[in-house]
Amino acid sequence: MTIQNKPAIETDADYQAAVTDAQAAAAAYENTDQLLMTDAEYDAVLFQIATFEAANGITPEHSLHSKVASGASIGGDVTHPQPMLSLDKPGADGVEAFAAAHPTAIVEPKIDGLAIRAVYRDGKLVQAVRRGDGQTGEDVTDRMIDVDGLPAVIADAYPLRSRDFEVRGEIYLSDEKLVAANAIRVAQGKEPFANARNGVAGMVNKKDDTYAGLLSFAAYGTDFAPDADHLTAMNALSRMTFVTAYSLLPQSVVTAETPMAAVEQLGLVRPLLGFLMDGAVIKVATAAERKALGEGSRAPKWAVAYKYPAVEGVSFVEDIELNVGKTGRLSLRGRIAPVEVDGSVITYASLHNVGWLQAADIRIGSKVLVYKANDIIPQLKLAPGYEHPEDSTPWAAPEACPQCGGDFDKSTELWRCISPECSVVGRIIYGASRDAGFDIEGLGSVVAEALVEAGLAKDIADLFALTESQLANLPLAGSRTLGALNAKKIMAQIEQAKSAPLAKVITSLSMRHTGRTFGRRLASHFKTMAALRAATVSQLANVEGIGDGKAAAIHAGLAANADILDRMAAAGVNMGAEPVAEDADRPAPLAGRTYVVSGTIPGFSREQAKQRIEELGGKASDSVSATTTAVVGDKSGTSSKIVKANKLGTPFIEPVVFAGMLAG
Repeated sequence: MTIQNKPAIETDADYQAAVTDAQAAAAAYENTDQLLMTDAEYDAVLFQIATFEAANGITPEHSLHSKVASGASIGGDVTHPQPMLSLDKPGADGVEAFAAAHPTAIVEPKIDGLAIRAVYRDGKLVQAVRRGDGQTGEDVTDRMIDVDGLPAVIADAYPLRSRDFEVRGEIYLSDEKLVAANAIRVAQGKEPFANARNGVAGMVNKKDDTYAGLLSFAAYGTDFAPDADHLTAMNALSRMTFVTAYSLLPQSVVTAETPMAAVEQLGLVRPLLGFLMDGAVIKVATAAERKALGEGSRAPKWAVAYKYPAVEGVSFVEDIELNVGKTGRLSLRGRIAPVEVDGSVITYASLHNVGWLQAADIRIGSKVLVYKANDIIPQLKLAPGYEHPEDSTPWAAPEACPQCGGDFDKSTELWRCISPECSVVGRIIYGASRDAGFDIEGLGSVVAEALVEAGLAKDIADLFALTESQLANLPLAGSRTLGALNAKKIMAQIEQAKSAPLAKVITSLSMRHTGRTFGRRLASHFKTMAALRAATVSQLANVEGIGDGKAAAIHAGLAANADILDRMAAAGVNMGAEPVAEDADRPAPLAGRTYVVSGTIPGFSREQAKQRIEELGGKASDSVSATTTAVVGDKSGTSSKIVKANKLGTPFIEPVVFAGMLAG
């Protein structure tokens, strides 16, 4: 299934629909805390509208291009003495031309919040008014409670030409305060704010004292010194404890040699500023030059805004893909219709883990907001206002590993396939395990995963090339290392593992059809790894219980593991030995006999006992049948093996007696 973004405007009907959608989005943006379109989506629609109008000679009847706030604001009951205008966004070429014409222009961040005009009388804040439609705005003075950067009173210590003046600036939510605001929203049983700008709108549109102290203010203009240069005025505001937009700039932006260099520097550091900023403002600094350039009906001619590439985009999920990586971890990613975000085209995005994806309720076909976490990793969330169609189906977690069909370890948020066939970590854990592999105590899942992540182990043979120093400095979770003591213990275990029986070496490879039972039988039949590797499919099929199908898989597995076997042999790992001539002529002590171990045998683990039975020519079985020679264990036991053996009249051997047989 392929789902594309909204197509370009091609017909009059498309045009009218786009204008209606844009007007509704602008009205919601200016007058409510609802987000019908992201900035990127709104800008794209306006571009399509303007392109269609230019191509078809249409004189717009709407105000999307020509009025403050796209003509969407309902204004208010307070008239601004001087209009509060918007800023033109002439595109990259237009901004560069403006900067070239005004090389001493300064740059400030274009903060994404709400523009207000703060009125001071006798040094006290008496009124705060929203920009509204540029001519009139809503009085929101009662919402300005403990706003950072907006002093309620200017101390007498600051000499002013007049203590009656106004300051214009942006009310905004910092990244940190947005988290706090959303915690309040969730506690009230409401949906979190979609972003910082919507948070500001929600908090200013309706007075709610629970949000007191969360809003911030950054000034970008004032009339208390109308003939002063912009920086002089901003510095004076800073001394009066205002926060200014200019003061929020890092030093690398302030000291840039040209306006465009400052714009570039600001773009580089914007993820680190701690507030939502979608562009830069380039403005003429001197009062005389500003007066000479003048103002238009919608925007001043002495300033322009540069929009950075969108940090968010809207797309649709085409597929949800599953993959099992080298550590066995299940990774989830969404394949999306291509969308440009922050200057790069995104086609895939992380979906974190099963629990996150189910909670996010992202489905194939979902309309999603695409953004970059830390400006690097593409992420998804449902687009603002999007609702799933009634016939859509929630995403279902996989029942089994998509690669091998095996089970998942679900003990953490990151599921991991436990099949040794499916991952490097799984194979190393299996190869180092007590029952199936080399019995390397201390080398469990935590150490195995750390070795793989550190690039120190890609297969079981790499364990025998490790140094004590590498293990001691191995990074573990929580900024810890394995440490010298643990490293010394594991190195001793690895050295001991070199003498493990041939059957253990075979099973450590994690080949198909070579579990513990067939590992023992192959070792007993061929005696050496060299003979096993040289065996044909037919020769392998002659081993009891293997047959043609398993033989072909084992033959292929041995070939695929040739390099691993060579490196283990070079490291001194036991590869079996041919029996000495005098022993070769003797019949194996347990040849032709089948034993089932039920009890505990002194001096042997159950797996070691089975191994020894096979070495002595016998067969170790896990089930009792008519061909069973004897059961090792207590005849009076109640296990199913004991009950069946008694029913069949199978002989029993005392564990202590059998231990002597194995030792002999």
